[in-house]
Amino acid sequence: MTKYKIALVCITLNPPYWEFIKPMIESARKHLLANHEVDYILWSDMPTDLIPDVKVIPTEPVEWPMPTLMRYHLFLQQEELLRNYDYIFYCDADMIYVDTVGDEILGEGITAVAHPMYWFRKGLKFPLKPNPLSQAYIHVPEHYYAGGFQGGKTELFISAMKEMKKMIDKDFTINYIPIWNDESVWNKYIFNHPEIPLIFLDPSYVYPDSLIKEYYEKIWGRSFSPKLVTITKKFTTSKEAGTIIREQLSNF
Repeated sequence: MTKYKIALVCITLNPPYWEFIKPMIESARKHLLANHEVDYILWSDMPTDLIPDVKVIPTEPVEWPMPTLMRYHLFLQQEELLRNYDYIFYCDADMIYVDTVGDEILGEGITAVAHPMYWFRKGLKFPLKPNPLSQAYIHVPEHYYAGGFQGGKTELFISAMKEMKKMIDKDFTINYIPIWNDESVWNKYIFNHPEIPLIFLDPSYVYPDSLIKEYYEKIWGRSFSPKLVTITKKFTTSKEAGTIIREQLSNF
């Protein structure tokens, strides 16, 4: 079996996020691509000695949503470093690996995860509010992908990041930020490139940590076995997400 060099890249800017990164990396070392060589590269403003054996790229803190919206800008500053790897994957800092994530995420193109809030059973629709002026505009997508875990073959993912960076920069020229920030842009990139081979992962890989029976299994019409769990943070609870949940629950 081929042993690949993998870069797992992540961002943790501003002290409220610091506590999440160490458990995420420790869980990844246990469950992520155990048969391959995985290096961890972190863009952060936290002290570099808090996490051993991780390459930390010192990064100035900025206000939300810039840490996530500007992720591709940050990664591309280290393009030369990232080209040393066969695959690049991004993972949100506030996630925990709870089961094996293996070769099923490795493909010939890019890897994307179905957003658990939008993995609908038949008859439910995406609650989108598209803005035609935005580079991230999609009228009605076939699927909606989460931004928390993504990646792919190095050459293709770097090319994707460059295109998405341009999209974000163009939106800046009209003083606009897409409603779901980088996630909106990620979805538009996939929508624009049906020709690129896609590993399509189910919500097991961005699995919510609450409301499973009350909400998610109702819209899924089934259950999933978690592999990568998102951690709810009280300081980032979204009013928009709460509105969507209430609207969807009203369908039952």
